[in-house]
Order: sequence, then C-alpha cells, then structure tokens
Amino acid sequence: MCGAIRYRVYGEPYYVTHCHCISCRKASGAAFVTWFTIRLAEVEWQGEPMRVYHSSAAVERGFCPNCGATLSYQHASSPGEVDLTVCSLDDPQQLIPEHHTWWSEHLVWVTPTMLSALPVHLRARMGTLPTHHASPKPSDDDIGL
Repeated sequence: MCGAIRYRVYGEPYYVTHCHCISCRKASGAAFVTWFTIRLAEVEWQGEPMRVYHSSAAVERGFCPNCGATLSYQHASSPGEVDLTVCSLDDPQQLIPEHHTWWSEHLVWVTPTMLSALPVHLRARMGTLPTHHASPKPSDDDIGL
C-alpha cells in the first residue's frame, strides 16, 4: 500500500484462491483473502524487510511494518512455496481466482447469491444514513447536564 516493500515474481503463479479460513479473515480484517502461490525462489523482495507474525506454530504471515498491508503466507509443510496477496500486485486483475478454499469456515453472508443481491456503488456510497443510524436529537432534558 505504501510502497516500502515491493516484490518481483519470476515464475508462473498457481493456486489462485479466495481463502475463507478464520485465520486469514482475522489477519486481514476481511471476509476472505485472495492469494496466489509461487515458488519461493521465484520471488525477489525489494525495499524494507517484511515483518513476520507467527499466527500458529506452522504459519508465518508477512506484512509491511509501515502500513500493515498483508503480503505473504508461508506454511511449514510447504517450505519452497509462498502465498502472496493478489491485491498487493501492481495489476491484480492479471490473476483470476480459480476456487474458494476453507469454504467450511466461510461467513454465512458470503455466498454468490447474497453478494450479487447487494446494491452496487461505483465509488463511495453517498447519501444520508438510514434512520436507525442517525444521531439521536438531544431533548430539552439533555441540555445543560
């Protein structure tokens, strides 16, 4: 996000997936994370060193120490591979997700039917808040307390 860490991929990405596991959701703060896998030897990191968080005994998650952007996922069972976040690419539209993983842990409102039923805003949603989100109007009893 901030550009302090960059990378160049030399190999062919594989396993482009939307991961719905609880760990990915918590690490990213999102309903799912879109990853691609690449051989570790086919990634060249540039700029500042990535910070690593051990989200479990077998998992390291890499992120930018400046802006906190989620960048990588490595599992001890696959030491020669690394998963990188698709949206950390300069052009994330190059990679089209092939499947969903950890669907057994997906949020109940993350289904194709429910997602396609939501209104679409080309940019930020504009307008007034629904009445149940409006700030309460102070009553005469609240003034001067």
